Amino acid sequence: FFFFFFGFWIKNTISTTNFTYKEMIHRSIIAGYSCFAKNAQIILRLASRCNSTASGQRKKVIVLGSGWGGFRAAKDLDKTLYDVTVVSPSNHFLFTPLLASTAVGTLEFRCTQEPVRTIPNLGAYYQAKTLQVDFDAKQIKCADIFKKDEFSLDYDILIIATGQKTNTFNLPGVAEREGKEVMFLKHLYHARLLRNRVLECFERAALPSTSTEERQRLLNFVVVGGGPTSCEMVGELHDFIVQDVSRWYSDLVEHVQVTLVSDKPQLLDTFNASLARYTEKTFKNRKINVLTDTMVTGVIEKDTLSDGTKLPEDHRMTIATLSGNKELPFGMMLWSAGLQPVKFAAGLEHVTLGPQRRILVDSKLRLHVDEVPSDSVFALGDCAVSEDNPLPMTAQVAQQQGAYLARVLNKSSDVSNADDFHFRYLGVMSNIGGWKAVLDASGTGPLPEGHGPRLQGFIAALAWRGAYWTKTVSISNKMQIPMFWFKQLIFGRDISRF
Repeated sequence: FFFFFFGFWIKNTISTTNFTYKEMIHRSIIAGYSCFAKNAQIILRLASRCNSTASGQRKKVIVLGSGWGGFRAAKDLDKTLYDVTVVSPSNHFLFTPLLASTAVGTLEFRCTQEPVRTIPNLGAYYQAKTLQVDFDAKQIKCADIFKKDEFSLDYDILIIATGQKTNTFNLPGVAEREGKEVMFLKHLYHARLLRNRVLECFERAALPSTSTEERQRLLNFVVVGGGPTSCEMVGELHDFIVQDVSRWYSDLVEHVQVTLVSDKPQLLDTFNASLARYTEKTFKNRKINVLTDTMVTGVIEKDTLSDGTKLPEDHRMTIATLSGNKELPFGMMLWSAGLQPVKFAAGLEHVTLGPQRRILVDSKLRLHVDEVPSDSVFALGDCAVSEDNPLPMTAQVAQQQGAYLARVLNKSSDVSNADDFHFRYLGVMSNIGGWKAVLDASGTGPLPEGHGPRLQGFIAALAWRGAYWTKTVSISNKMQIPMFWFKQLIFGRDISRF
């Protein structure tokens, strides 16, 4: 009917049409039949998939983790060949480059995540942690994150993509204050905690009973680390202060201080030196306190102000101790100074570990079980390291490894004759706020590949937003993110604390 009425409309609107209604109906029928034939092929393929599932012909693939590598592998694997199960304590994939934006309300949290269960034709998902692997029996032991009940799953192919967690280097007070005054930024709930803490500091500082000393401490925000995450958080805090705090907390602006602490001689040490200098100069022009070659040695508490006023137990002064016996009072600290393996990956038995206790893999991402490459167990992303070509722990590495492994397995479950994995360096970017960013794809830094440009300022900010917008997974987020950017530009950020 669609093709008939479409042809009828053409006949009545285009005077140059020279075929008869009989020919029009004939052509419409042919077009409709062609459309039906294509749909019939799709139906037959779906039926074939169902038959394959019912007969148990598909191999069981278990993916541990829902990050850049695990999510991409689970998404790209051919579900007509494999019954794919994802096991992860997080039931969503997190688009980490935009995480700092959610911490101050530039974007909303759900714009940066994709639920695992939306992967097309996914066999199963379990919100659980993996405890151990029996490589001989091809079985994993898991515990759900709610009641800690344990269960086992069998696999034909296992993909380990458990990532890394924040490393506190066992510094006193850091882990103990995590989630209170000290924040991490690896997960979505971290961003929510950070956002609430920042707003809490402003609301407490606005109270008439708060002393000037306590107000200055509450409004000193410390970011530890000199990498892209740290610089992006500093940039977001700066924009929040300039664009929103000055409007809603105008009497507090003079007390606000942002401090960036790095133990490296320069910020962004994986970038070209000129871009690193540009970033540091931009921060200093904004009166951001940049401390390079400085180490945080711990976090302590004090219960008494300098005037002798006693503080309640849940509102004590938090102070960062620095190298050189210096002290830095703060209201909120973001700790982004390093990574370490999760307990599961670092504790795998019969597995060879490489540098930084990462799982050692070969050029086909196979890990070594009892020093022999396994054709059924693979590791990728931050938890793995190649014995021949160590790569940085970045999202682009993990995503390319996930895509490579899915592509290889879709051709054959036997990867012994597959091409080796080759990483394609795409450059590095960091948003530093104020519609400024830095982009380095020149290959002149520590990462040797890539021959793109070096950009800074407004053009780099446009490239940063455009690149990450196009990399988001769902159409829903591709629509929401520009809408929230526009909302923030016109109406400002949401300062509600809940």
